Amino acid sequence: MEHQRVTFAPVLTHLVSKLLVCVGLLCSVGNDAWSQDLVNKSPQLTLAQLREARDIAKHRKRRIILNNDGNDKVKAPFTVERFLASRTSDLADSQVDTIFYCSGVPMLYTHRSKIAEQSGVGIHQDVPGKQWVAAFNEMDTDSLEMIVNWCRQNDREVFWSMRMNDRHDSSKNWPWLITDWKRNHPQLLMGSQKDGLPASFQRGKGSWSAMRYDKPEVRQVVFDLIEEVCTNYDVDGIELDFWRHPLYFVEPLQGKPVPQAKMDEMTQLWRKVRQMTERVGRQRGRPLLIAIRIPDSMGYCRAMGLDVERWLEEDLVDIVTGADYFKLEPWENLAATGERYNVPVYACFEMRRVQGKANTKQTDAKLWRGEAYNAWQAGVDGIYLMNRFNPRDPLMRELGDPQLLETLPRVDQTSYYRPKNSFKPQDFVPNGLQYLKQPTEADGTNTESP
Repeated sequence: MEHQRVTFAPVLTHLVSKLLVCVGLLCSVGNDAWSQDLVNKSPQLTLAQLREARDIAKHRKRRIILNNDGNDKVKAPFTVERFLASRTSDLADSQVDTIFYCSGVPMLYTHRSKIAEQSGVGIHQDVPGKQWVAAFNEMDTDSLEMIVNWCRQNDREVFWSMRMNDRHDSSKNWPWLITDWKRNHPQLLMGSQKDGLPASFQRGKGSWSAMRYDKPEVRQVVFDLIEEVCTNYDVDGIELDFWRHPLYFVEPLQGKPVPQAKMDEMTQLWRKVRQMTERVGRQRGRPLLIAIRIPDSMGYCRAMGLDVERWLEEDLVDIVTGADYFKLEPWENLAATGERYNVPVYACFEMRRVQGKANTKQTDAKLWRGEAYNAWQAGVDGIYLMNRFNPRDPLMRELGDPQLLETLPRVDQTSYYRPKNSFKPQDFVPNGLQYLKQPTEADGTNTESP
């Protein structure tokens, strides 16, 4: 009997998995939630079965991906309901199908970690607006767990979003973001808190605290942080956010090209991450996806030291989002990249690019509708919202439906690069403007519709 159980189980598992994959493919054109539910409930998978399930999962419908930067506004008394009411609960009737939850900046998070420091507790207890973190620790929960649980209960997909090199802690405006890890490892950073960046750096001003990815210690701690989340939280995937902020090697800041050997070391890190997500995915019986957010020019990414096309060729990425403070190429180019590598692609909208200013309370809905409509027409798979946090925002019930947008008042613009913005293409790579491929007919002229 024992021998029969050993030989029969893999066969049964294979047959069940193939059935789930086939049913999932049929459901992907109909009830997407049912398809995802079947994938979620599949038994422990072989590697081949996991990859089939991952291909289904990466192509699920995501009308809008919402990035929550983790700065949820929570006032006492601290309860799960009040936390979710800040930015999440009212999304239940929106077009937001996926939440990318960013729980902090490198080495300082609101989720519980044995590797990083925790915002709002211990030496970071005075971080403004994070008093709720300790309260939820006492309840044996945290920000990421609460978001994951809400998404499970409301049929939403959820990713942990990791900012690969957030440089807010370089600024005197946010002194509380500096961690002991960075203070104790100055050799792993671009510069120092005392002296800033070296005088030889031609760009990257105000970014001394960025981690150097040519240092093996940095790559290891980044891997450890990602692995910790993947093994401890029931997320559907992880996002590697290379837009916050786009500097990873010293050479671009010195006006030099990044050596291929350094880019290969970065690629090897993502191979290791992919292997880890496959191991964890097989153990839990459903895939862990890997998303990236990048500048929308492959040439610009290489100038930063990111060999993105190689990552896509090696199947190290499942979802690609392009653009942020500026975009460099027509959305059609991003859509073509998705077609070429069989990955869904998303158009990122941020206030500074769309309206030319940050944190304005006056949203020009016509501009946002036109931006989204043009992106849909160009062939993207969905819309990605950055720095929009109001869950009652009407745009979260409009931008994910191109047929609805066609009927609404809009200005059909596509914004690329606004010179007055705080971040410019040349801030991060030498001759950054050479990668701008803005069509002449989209240089600021707008068309009112309908």
